[in-house]
Amino acid sequence: MAALGFIGTGHITAAMVEGFATGEDPPARITVSPRNRETAAALARRFPSVSIGRDNQAVVDGSEIVFLAVRPPVASEVVGALRFRSDHTVVSLVALHPEAEMRRLVRPAKTLIRAVPLPSSARRIGPIAYYPHDAAIESLLCRIGTPIAAGSEREFHRLWSLTGLISPYCSLVAELARWTEEGGVARESAEAYLKSFMHCLAMMTREAPFEQLAREAATPGGINEQALTIIAEAKGFASFRAALEAVYARMNRTLDLSKA
Repeated sequence: MAALGFIGTGHITAAMVEGFATGEDPPARITVSPRNRETAAALARRFPSVSIGRDNQAVVDGSEIVFLAVRPPVASEVVGALRFRSDHTVVSLVALHPEAEMRRLVRPAKTLIRAVPLPSSARRIGPIAYYPHDAAIESLLCRIGTPIAAGSEREFHRLWSLTGLISPYCSLVAELARWTEEGGVARESAEAYLKSFMHCLAMMTREAPFEQLAREAATPGGINEQALTIIAEAKGFASFRAALEAVYARMNRTLDLSKA
């Protein structure tokens, strides 16, 4: 496998490195930037293939595929200071920085991919939206999740917007756990039930379309039909759509500005 380098050593980098290093046929060399020394040192201790670059440029120089995982506010400054080769493949994980902008920053690298891996990459599961399609990168991302190629940058933003529901989803489940606990159920039991229940629902949706499963569960006069009716009449689903529209619009503003 090609030598991998990571500029930025935060939560997502740590998850991806763990996924790559613990999977089948792990990379012989993964170099991480020294910026977050505690995280970088922990990764180097855990995985023999991981080393810490002297600086960001050393990471780039020693890698064939470079992942950019820096915070959006400093991305232009950090990436713009680096010197890339034409044969580099660069994978940008930076939100709110469209392809055109990142391509200018990584010249003369010819291959630039935008991707959005999740923390679940550490366990080598979960979707990884990316754009544009690239067979080699798809093969690489298959090692830590399920890559899904978008047909355009706006489609990519549409998929990326869905990742904004991680906190709302976890907060919803936390609220359900509190409600269960208030009825006298031990918190440990409430959490165990909900984790298994949500996992079960996720597995079920792999077997049939969402709408079909919703219809089948909503038996006339049953408790699912009752709950669905109350939530729909209260426009409970509208808040999720509104949140997604706002996130999507924010992402596309950066895209529109880059083409202005």
